Order: sequence, then C-alpha cells, then structure tokens
Amino acid sequence: MVEVVMIDQSNLMPSVDNTVIQVSENTEEIRNRSYKKIHVNKDKESSVEKANDDDVHLPVTEIHLKSHEWFGDFVTKHEIPRKVFHSSIGFITLYLYTQGIDYKKVALPLIIAFTIIFILDVIRLHWPYFNKLYCATVGALMRKKEIHTYNGVLWYILGLIFSFSFFSKDVALISLFLLSWSDTAASTFGRKYGYLTPKLARNKSLAGSIAAFIVGFLTCLTFYGFFVPHFSYVNKPGEILWSSDSSRLSLHTLCWLGGLVGALSEGIDIFNWDDNFTIPVLSSIFLTSVIHIFKK
Repeated sequence: MVEVVMIDQSNLMPSVDNTVIQVSENTEEIRNRSYKKIHVNKDKESSVEKANDDDVHLPVTEIHLKSHEWFGDFVTKHEIPRKVFHSSIGFITLYLYTQGIDYKKVALPLIIAFTIIFILDVIRLHWPYFNKLYCATVGALMRKKEIHTYNGVLWYILGLIFSFSFFSKDVALISLFLLSWSDTAASTFGRKYGYLTPKLARNKSLAGSIAAFIVGFLTCLTFYGFFVPHFSYVNKPGEILWSSDSSRLSLHTLCWLGGLVGALSEGIDIFNWDDNFTIPVLSSIFLTSVIHIFKK
C-alpha cells in the first residue's frame, strides 16, 4: 500500500525566495567587485601612462616646490617663468650684438656658468638639505623631475659653448635664437595643439615642429635681412659667414633652411639627448655646411 505524503509548498517558498535573493546579492557583489577592479586597473594604466609622459611631473615625496603649489598650471603645465627666461636669453643676446660685444668672449662666461651650475647640482644631489634650499630658490624655473636629476640648463649652456667656440658669429647667434625662440614656440604650440597632429617622435608633435619652422624662418629673415645690414659696423671682417654677395643661396632660401633645421633639430630624438643641446649643435653644423657648399 502506497502512502502519499503531501508537502506544504507554502513552507518551501520562503526558502526558495531567500535562495534567489542570496544569489542575486552575490551576483551584484561580484559585478561591483569586477567594476571596481576594472576601474582600479584603468587608474593604474592611466598613472603608468602619466609617469611615462615627460609633461607630467614625477611624484616627489621629499621636496615640495612652493612655486608649483602656489601658481599651479602657470608654472607646472604652461611653464611660463621657464619659457620667459628661456626666450629672454635670445633678446638679451640680440641686444648685446647691436652693442658690438665680441662674440668670441662669450664662450668663457658660459664655461664658468656651466662649471658653477654643475658643481651646485653635484652638491644638491648628494645633500638633500641643500637641494631643498636650491629648489626653493629657483623652483619656478625647474621641472619636478629635475629635483633629483641634473638641471636641464646644463645642456642649454653646453650647446651654446659648442656653437660659440667653433662657428662664425652669425651661425652661433642663429643657433642661439633657434634654441631660445623656436624651441619655446615648439613647446608652447605642441602642448596646446599637439593632440590634433601626428607624433613625430617621443613627445614631439607636428604642430610643435611647424611652429618651430615658422619662428626659425622669421628669425633668420629678421637677423640677416635687418640686423646684419643695419648694424654692419659691429661686425669684423670674416665674422659673418653668409652674405648675398658671397653665396649662391638667396636670403629666403637660407631662411627656409634655417627654419627647417630649427624644426628638425627640435623634433628628432637623437640618443635621447636633450634638445637644449641638439638644437644649437645640429643647427650650427647644418648651416655652416650649407653656406660653405653654396659659396661662390
């Protein structure tokens, strides 16, 4: 005889409902964990990308640059004090040219300045307290990544020493102007509009190179077209390598080449060297070679 047992389903329903609710909660928790994990990974990837970008300053735990904190993007992103100082050297040099200063005497002060800054860098990189005082003094002109490395101005001075020691007056001055103005233009426009154009090299955009070319062209045109003829009395015989009488290159062709070398030397990456060094060196070598090749 079979005995039929009736099960009260009403007693089972709460258990089933609780199980469904529990599964739903577990599923929601898994989703939340996955969501958080994805975003944590994205944040990590983003921070890695930023760390690899030279425009993003390296994290600093030992030294805080007050100028960077007080003025924010004015100093860090746009680097206004640094660019003003960078550009002012070109204007000061142009004024000294009109005053007839002997360009051959420039190399010695540059060598002295390089030696002093190099010694200060060696001291501050081995003496944290002095490094804090140094950075507090000239922090507005520094990038944060330079706190624990050698100052970029050393490359700047080294490039100028090379140009003023081995090349003619006009070539040395043009190389300085390209470094002072074309490089600043490339940095300014590259940061502002670089995302709209292709990358030519590491952190070098087509927008920056175009800006460097235009400024370099106008610089050569202004210097050779106005300052050299109007201040010819400050130039000794043989100091100016190019002239329309002695070269098969026209003024505009020379200026076009000057803009080109300014853009190329700023835009290309050679052995990861600082462009403060490559711009004056490459422009001096290139312009001297071209002028000699096309001499009458």
